[in-house]
Amino acid sequence: MKASFLGKLLERVDQLGADELQRFLVRLARENGLMERIFNTLQDGVVVLDGEGRVEYANAAARRMLPLPKDGGLGAPMERFVRDVPWRQWARETGGLKRRLEISYPEARVVEAVVVPLDEGEESGSGSRVAIFHDVTQAESSTREVIESERLQALTLLAAGVAHELGNPLNSLHIHLQLIQRDLRRLPDGAAAPMRESIAVALRELERLDGIIHQFLRAIRPTQPDFVPCRIGDLIAETLESLGPEMADRGLLVETETDAGVPEMLLDAGQMRQVFYNLARNAMQAVDERGLLHIRVEREEDAVVVSFRDNGCGIALENLPRVTEAYFTTKSGGSGLGLMIVQRIVREHGGRMEIESQPGKGTTVRLRFPVGGRQVRLLEAQ
Repeated sequence: MKASFLGKLLERVDQLGADELQRFLVRLARENGLMERIFNTLQDGVVVLDGEGRVEYANAAARRMLPLPKDGGLGAPMERFVRDVPWRQWARETGGLKRRLEISYPEARVVEAVVVPLDEGEESGSGSRVAIFHDVTQAESSTREVIESERLQALTLLAAGVAHELGNPLNSLHIHLQLIQRDLRRLPDGAAAPMRESIAVALRELERLDGIIHQFLRAIRPTQPDFVPCRIGDLIAETLESLGPEMADRGLLVETETDAGVPEMLLDAGQMRQVFYNLARNAMQAVDERGLLHIRVEREEDAVVVSFRDNGCGIALENLPRVTEAYFTTKSGGSGLGLMIVQRIVREHGGRMEIESQPGKGTTVRLRFPVGGRQVRLLEAQ
């Protein structure tokens, strides 16, 4: 709305007849409605605050993005809706400022907030401020994925180098033990029997150590999935069967539930068994007596969701962001690689992993896989 039109109206308001005043008001309402529609089509949130941090205006995007009431909270302090942010101080800043906020409700988002004076040249700090909120959640998530990918690549190179360096002395030890074993055959049985037994034990342990190294490399080294039609429920059943005796010893009760509408999916059966094995073992190690693990496979619109829910010790809130980091573990004797490997495999299948946990109540891990395998993702225009 042009300032000259409003000024003209105010100057002549005493001179206007009823019909002319009505025409002016209709025009004013139309222009105001046009501006309202324009602001409500913006993807960025726009909130106008007075000098005390009270809401004077909030567009539709701001009401979706922030925990504001339907009316935008007009007249109420902004800190009532978005806490732990110094809105009153920001509203009194003489210049502009830019901050990044993490919002947990109504959805978990990361937004960039830019707060500037509404009137050009306003320096007293008492006038209104406009706060513009730009959702950078996707960019933040992409950045984290790149960092995790680079960390995993560095870890893989390190692991390959360590495994190679360990492999050489292990091979040398194996050869020399075989030579000693051969020489012992020339000695009388009575004198050589204890030494032969010790050499046999050492050879078995060397073979076991070599197997652990190769298993570690297979687990951490990225491999191209071999996609074949699979039923997730069958893969879970096979994994639980291999863990059955250990679960029985621990007294863990396992409940499984698979919805009828879950279709066959293109998966790497071996990698998915590894995923389910790691999740089941994590649950088994987290629970005490009377432990319960509930596994559910369900169809949600264009995805299949697999959830592992236990009633174990749970994960502390401050540790949740780190559970997929390499070598991070809160368990004695844990490798800190299980969930990192799970996340890598799930991503290679086009899916994503979500973790919810409450200390003392348990943990839920959800795996979401797009139906039909990998899906095309439309990138935002630059």
